[in-house]
Amino acid sequence: MKVAILSDTHDNTPAIVWIIEYLNDNGITTALHAGDMINPGILYRFRDHYEGHLHFIFGNNDGENALAERRANATKNLTCHLWEMRLELEGRNIFMNHYSTISETVAKSGEFDVAIGGHDHQYRVIEHGKCLFINPGNTVTKDKWLPQEPDKESSFVVLDLESMEHERVMLPQEFQS
Repeated sequence: MKVAILSDTHDNTPAIVWIIEYLNDNGITTALHAGDMINPGILYRFRDHYEGHLHFIFGNNDGENALAERRANATKNLTCHLWEMRLELEGRNIFMNHYSTISETVAKSGEFDVAIGGHDHQYRVIEHGKCLFINPGNTVTKDKWLPQEPDKESSFVVLDLESMEHERVMLPQEFQS
């Protein structure tokens, strides 16, 4: 089973549309979002157009959390895990928190097979014993006034839970700075 790992989409609706179409076209029916969607309206895109199930948590920039939680609870293909996710999929124990520093510490504990974080917008995959720590990067809206180095590349990760092989998926050029 392949899962998509996203973080820090920061209300970039065009990128979310592209990602949902990519996931649907590639038969990836589970997506994990590590926070900073910003606008709970993004959930409507997943609810109405994603052919799979989105599990998500909140990040430090997410607003209207109660509304996002209500939207998730009112539909079958969205699950809100609030600030932290502990989930078993295909026999793999997965932890997700918005902050990479927390998730990487959890990865080192050996309690999980996968630990996911975000927040700093820096893509990286690191093996800590039997646990794979993943920060999928970001899809922050690009404009000339966002000079931050980590925001120059838009990406997410596809992870095969059986083989634990992972692939960084780069969004098309129009989403890159």
